Amino acid sequence: MPNLTLRDVPEELHLWLKDSARAHRRSVNREAILLLELIRTGQDTVRRKASYEDLLAISRQAAALPVLDSRDEADILGLDEAGVPRN
Repeated sequence: MPNLTLRDVPEELHLWLKDSARAHRRSVNREAILLLELIRTGQDTVRRKASYEDLLAISRQAAALPVLDSRDEADILGLDEAGVPRN
């Protein structure tokens, strides 16, 4: 099988590839091959799973938003006093 050597890979890109490989339990080499194959076959638009850091950033952004509804959480969710959904 042919080999491919990449030179001058930006550090940020290299770290991202290593993190992605670790998250998918693959080697960096296998991860790079899979990503290239996805691009080649046009499947590169498949949405990636959000990482913990992505979810944490979204959570922080949401927490900073102003409260626009004065109802309490149970009322918004439609829960009765016991925490059971109302019909």
